[in-house]
Amino acid sequence: MTLGDFIISNYGKKIDFDNYAGAQCVDLIRHYCKVMLEIPQPEPTGNEGAFTFFTKHNQRPVQKQYLDCVEVCAVGQDIPSGAIIVFKPTLSNKFGHIGICVRVDGSLIYLLEQDGFQQDGVKISVWSYNNVLGYLVKKEAKCA
Repeated sequence: MTLGDFIISNYGKKIDFDNYAGAQCVDLIRHYCKVMLEIPQPEPTGNEGAFTFFTKHNQRPVQKQYLDCVEVCAVGQDIPSGAIIVFKPTLSNKFGHIGICVRVDGSLIYLLEQDGFQQDGVKISVWSYNNVLGYLVKKEAKCA
């Protein structure tokens, strides 16, 4: 399955991978890990938040074994398509955010995501590099 196939097959759907708290951004990532990356499930984040996929990466055996953690990306640095992008918490969202890079165009990131607050299903949104902690890619993929 290609990233394009994954987008088409999930676009507009509400992915509730763990059947807990509705369709959250982390649910989409867990589904992506199973279907696209074909790796064991990352450890649950519980109420810690999506940002812990990056900040606690080295403490989570599955993520550490199968994913490489890349340092914080500078504005303009290309993030590869298919990378899992992690955003830090903000005043309005203490959990941070996580999604899948569709493509980068200059300082804009086209992100396949799911909004746990709005519960509106999988969509592509445009983000800036503001609040990006970094990104994760499967080990055999090389980072830009």
